[in-house]
Amino acid sequence: MSQKQVKVLSTWPAQSPDLNPIENLWGELQRRVRKRNLRPANKHELYLALKEEWETIPRKTYKKLIDSMPRRVHECIERCGGPTSY
Repeated sequence: MSQKQVKVLSTWPAQSPDLNPIENLWGELQRRVRKRNLRPANKHELYLALKEEWETIPRKTYKKLIDSMPRRVHECIERCGGPTSY
């Protein structure tokens, strides 16, 4: 098995979304809140909307993201730490 060197880029953020599936969940949450008929008008309403929508995200969404991690890591290695398609 050959090993690849992963270049650490000076401009690559420490919490890169390339390997952070929570970024996908934040996007899902944002889409759900924006689709609501009544959009939040203040921080309290936004908090309640986010909480409500977070609780309705199906388990299959989480499972899909968890199952995608091996592919994400593989692509990151293949690209030597560079940007991925995720």
